[in-house]
Amino acid sequence: MTMDRFSEAYAEAQGAIGSGDLSGAFKSLKWGIKGLLAAGGPSASNKEVLDKLRAIISKEAGVLLVAATATSTTAAAKAIIGGAGVGDKRNDRVAMLKMLRHLYHQISAGGQQIWVYSPPVSFSKWIFDEVKGVNDTALEAAISKDADEVYSEIQRATMANAIQKARAFCQSVAVKMGKSNAETDAVVRRYFGGAATDAKALAEIRKTLASGYLKIAAACNGCSIVISDEPGDRTGGGWDDWAFIWPSESMNVIYLQGAWLTKADEISPSNQSPIYRCARTIIHELSHKHVNTEDICYGPAGLMPSSSLTPEYALHNADSWAYFGIDVLGFLTGPDKTNGETANVAIRKTPSKTLSA
Repeated sequence: MTMDRFSEAYAEAQGAIGSGDLSGAFKSLKWGIKGLLAAGGPSASNKEVLDKLRAIISKEAGVLLVAATATSTTAAAKAIIGGAGVGDKRNDRVAMLKMLRHLYHQISAGGQQIWVYSPPVSFSKWIFDEVKGVNDTALEAAISKDADEVYSEIQRATMANAIQKARAFCQSVAVKMGKSNAETDAVVRRYFGGAATDAKALAEIRKTLASGYLKIAAACNGCSIVISDEPGDRTGGGWDDWAFIWPSESMNVIYLQGAWLTKADEISPSNQSPIYRCARTIIHELSHKHVNTEDICYGPAGLMPSSSLTPEYALHNADSWAYFGIDVLGFLTGPDKTNGETANVAIRKTPSKTLSA
């Protein structure tokens, strides 16, 4: 069965580094790689090994090019294959080195560690599936597909910025939920209540929201978050969407897709509203994992409670949490603002999970 999530490839990489010795200049990286591939997610204490790995690949590939024993498209592949050593499970070690070549430690801020896995666009499967069972000729061809990476350097930086924004927004919302005032309560009532929602019920909603947003903020701040491509989704039609997450995945992995990247590319010093949309997507996805929200409906169907989207359903809806978190802080604009002020016309499903806020 083919892989469909980062944690599966990560587990394969953990197994690969213990399967045999690396060779040549790569040999000195083994213990750094083992430290990097820690239980539960990459360890920032060993992040330097990624740059060392890329430097060795570049240097070894350069030697092959000077000697005219490889072309520019195969030199790096030959360097990686040579560095993987010989013997049992060599293909796994090749896949591990290739995977780590495209893994980036994006930022460290307090307890926050942000990583981005950005493989070549030409990959249609996870690297371990690309090389599984292939012979030497096919192995070189499989990892020679080094076109542009899925995420550009600028996009990777924007991802880190969006996560930091999401953390700050969630912390600010949680503080707001601790106090009752007419302006804030009006926004709470618009998303999660109605005209009949009394002060006691409103206080309970604010309490639930405060707890949930603090959980999302903690996820942004106190652990590793991995942003990853999912090649099967990207080549199978899902790339038009924004993002998704596997709530059951042990690691905090957010899979950002083409629509998110398009919006991120619109950010400029004079056009800051797209970063709020990007942060909103982060809040949406992390609410699935840490608050147990569901996709009851999406913004374009309207997010104000109605006969279809009851206040209870709204409290279970990820897009309601995402929009509200930006709106209550005054950053929601344009069509998105209209979505938040429009009565819902249809829901996709009814809640089936217990909210964990």
